[in-house]
Amino acid sequence: MVCLCTASGAVISGGALGGASRWFRRESGSGGESHFDGNCDAMAEDIRTKLEHYKTAPFDSRFPNQNQTRNCWQNYLDFHRCEKAMAAKGADATPCQWYYRVYKSICPMSWVTTWDEYREEGTFPGKI
Repeated sequence: MVCLCTASGAVISGGALGGASRWFRRESGSGGESHFDGNCDAMAEDIRTKLEHYKTAPFDSRFPNQNQTRNCWQNYLDFHRCEKAMAAKGADATPCQWYYRVYKSICPMSWVTTWDEYREEGTFPGKI
């Protein structure tokens, strides 16, 4: 199980964020088993530090090729899924800013504008 701590100390566990990014995971255990160790404050501070020093999207091993279209799409979806999950929990959406910054630095603005329009119209093809 993967748990995500927010800056306010709230915890989202399991698959609430879909593919929670590896930068926000708190994992421990052996044999691939993971669990939350209760140190939300340290994790929230780590997230804030990474956001402060953010310059551009780091390498993501899920998208090793030169074509970053899927990386763009996945981070756009993850941002909106994260915001939706945080709003449902009434938690601070600060961790979602990571996805926002990644897709803003990778995606062409014309794509983002089009996807935003589709979301407003209710015709967006992705599952958020």
